[in-house]
Amino acid sequence: MRKDLPIVAIIGRPNVGKSSLFNLLIGERKSIVDETEGVTRDINMELIQTEYGAFYLYDTAGFLKEGDKFNSLVQKKVKEAIEKTDIILFMVDGRNLHPMDKEIASFLHEQEKEVWVIANKLDNPDMEVLAYEFYTLGFKEIIPFSVVHKRGYATLKEKIEIWAKNHGKSITPIQDEIRVAIVGKPNVGKSQLVNTILGYERSLVSDVAGTTRDALDDIFQWEGKTIRLIDTAGIKKKSRVADDVDYYTQVRTIQAIERSEIVVLLIDAVEGLAHSDKVILDMVAEKRRGLVIAFNKWDLKTTSGKDNTEMMKAYDAYFKQELPEFTYIPLHYISAKTGYKVPQLLHRILEIHEWFHKRIETSELNQWLQTIKEANPYKQASNLRVYYGTQIYEAPPGFLFFINKKEHLRKDYPRFLEKRLREAFGFPGIPLKLIFKEKTRDDKS
Repeated sequence: MRKDLPIVAIIGRPNVGKSSLFNLLIGERKSIVDETEGVTRDINMELIQTEYGAFYLYDTAGFLKEGDKFNSLVQKKVKEAIEKTDIILFMVDGRNLHPMDKEIASFLHEQEKEVWVIANKLDNPDMEVLAYEFYTLGFKEIIPFSVVHKRGYATLKEKIEIWAKNHGKSITPIQDEIRVAIVGKPNVGKSQLVNTILGYERSLVSDVAGTTRDALDDIFQWEGKTIRLIDTAGIKKKSRVADDVDYYTQVRTIQAIERSEIVVLLIDAVEGLAHSDKVILDMVAEKRRGLVIAFNKWDLKTTSGKDNTEMMKAYDAYFKQELPEFTYIPLHYISAKTGYKVPQLLHRILEIHEWFHKRIETSELNQWLQTIKEANPYKQASNLRVYYGTQIYEAPPGFLFFINKKEHLRKDYPRFLEKRLREAFGFPGIPLKLIFKEKTRDDKS
């Protein structure tokens, strides 16, 4: 996140439409929207670039003065967002003035920030008169609004553009960012890892499983590379998806994997591999994203000052035994809490990103293929002939091999060829796609 850009924050009590307004302003459904109070917990942010200037837009949790220990953490994040922000979109249910709106207004007056009141849920022109009551809150700008019908949207957009012209800053669009999603089961330390990498408390961290619900993006620089880090909600078993919020949380996590290039699967080193970890591995492999596995909470497994090499080797062997089909994935042992081996994990991400975009020249690939054909253990037992191959995809890599007859292609041959391909060229952490096509007269060799 760039610290020199201004911030616009959407503030208000629970369930007045803050996340819906956020989604409307950024032009996509990024924040989860549900009638249940308290759906948004972390600060969801998006970089907004207009022709007049750039700024950050914040979607915050519902403002509450009191609550349990967990809610106090949420409210702390909301108040921190208010302190940092340059302008506040104070969202209310325009149909009636709620006592909590008055409490929030009193707090906002103490902050001495510019505040625009967005009187939402005024779905037709006859209801706009209800917005006048909100002038009693002491703010000059009251905008009658309806997120559902986009009433007042043009007015708000014009005001934001005028404000951005005077306060926003021009920036060079990011061309080549590395998109990295942090995934894993609930309460495995994903948000803590994000905070450790960024160097500040970006995401809410709590012992309560399922603290993170939205997929949260942040951009930072590492060794001259721009990385978009996506903190996701924990993926649960289908039997434990209890309501619509849980469902949409899972959908956002899947979408985060789809828009990433590299996925870091965080596994609890104390508990070991879980069924949900295997489900995530299958999902990432199916979507063909680069992958690195990090066993977190390593500080709870080791004694300070002692060599951890033997224990790491034991974990390596354990993983290969449990999931032999995923032995191409690099394993790391970290502590998100202490920062142990986190820089090495970042180095690995950059390495895998290079492999994700790797291209093998056709001539080099076929020279290798010739050596494989000469030493092919299946030669005597099969009528299969592999004529030549070429890499047809990158990011992620995919290869096309021309053969004589598909009926001669044994089920184990693709695995054999992939293994040899990795031995020769590498591709750590990259699911490879091998396609076999019968050669015709039109195919050039």
